[in-house]
Amino acid sequence: MISIVVPAYRSRESLPILLNRIETVLGASERGFEVIVVDDCSPDDTWQVLKQLKTERDWLRIVRLLKNSGQHNALLCGLSLAKGSVVVTMDDDLQNAPEDIPKLVAAIDEGYDLAVGAYDEKKHSKARNLGGALIDATQRRIFALPPTFQLTSFRAIDRSVVTNVVAMAGVFPYITSMLLSHTARYTNVPVRHEARQFGISNYNLKRSALLAFNLLLNYSAYPLYFVVSLCLLALGCSGALSLWVLWKNVAGDGTVPGWASTITAISFFNGLILLALVVHSLYLSRLNQQVTRSRVGFTVGELRE
Repeated sequence: MISIVVPAYRSRESLPILLNRIETVLGASERGFEVIVVDDCSPDDTWQVLKQLKTERDWLRIVRLLKNSGQHNALLCGLSLAKGSVVVTMDDDLQNAPEDIPKLVAAIDEGYDLAVGAYDEKKHSKARNLGGALIDATQRRIFALPPTFQLTSFRAIDRSVVTNVVAMAGVFPYITSMLLSHTARYTNVPVRHEARQFGISNYNLKRSALLAFNLLLNYSAYPLYFVVSLCLLALGCSGALSLWVLWKNVAGDGTVPGWASTITAISFFNGLILLALVVHSLYLSRLNQQVTRSRVGFTVGELRE
């Protein structure tokens, strides 16, 4: 079976078209399929549209989250419900072409654990493309990916990887990084990227920057390495300054009079200490939420299978 997971938000207009195209592509296949649409507590009537679509399609499973939890939590919810040996994730805005699903699934059948769609040209806005490039560059650095490897939300995943990702759970999930943490057999598959037909994207440069920040804190130790580098640099500067002052005293020249240099040095080192405390506090805060379960990633409000 092929499971297709679609996180939905404000997509009442696009979902009927998307589901019809998926049925056209996979309905003639000998392999069974299911589509899991997770409504991320949309403020419009997306859920009502989904309930109507469900009455006409027995292969459709719909979920509504109790509150808006973000795309990655909605995806994680869908992955936890998927039953297929191959799971495909795609967007709800018709920019991912359902006609390309068989190509992604074929890559999994060839032995890959993760097949990621590679767009010939991204039809997003300039701000979203810039934000996406920032996040992709961060992930390529963390997971030592080839510089030309594309990371998109249109992908096919082997069941074994999905099982491990769902087991990870987590309060701050980032699906692409979770997938890459459990596989070394990945590939890009050329796919189309179509222009958005309805509404506007919910992503902007600010949101992309927050995602990159979340990615760095949860899937790397780079912020800690940054603070360590600054502290080592400060230690080197402090040592050099101390040697210079000692040399001036030994040579009989005395030290430079005045308080300005002293106040500057104290402020600089105190600033480094505070920066280190902030970074460590962020890690401790997220660790505390994860361990104590004081915050959960998502809560299912209604499920119809």
